Amino acid sequence: MSFERTQEKPNILTDAAKYDVSCSSSASHRSNTNKGLGDSTGMGICHSYTEHGRCVLLLKRLFTNSYIIDCDYCVTRKSNDIKRAAF
Repeated sequence: MSFERTQEKPNILTDAAKYDVSCSSSASHRSNTNKGLGDSTGMGICHSYTEHGRCVLLLKRLFTNSYIIDCDYCVTRKSNDIKRAAF
């Protein structure tokens, strides 16, 4: 496997994670005018909150988007022509 392909994998899998329903803020872009706190920076970043109410940013990434199932509703279905990667 080439070095360029190895470097490309994290980008592919982070982009694919935006379709996961467990993190609704991962594909949004929102700016906060109050000193930048609470900004949503786009793909791959998910917001979670501690028990004290502090916002924590998490990097969201899939381990693979190479699937063998061909569900009609799934963006990463087998028949969809997208770049595939796996760790």
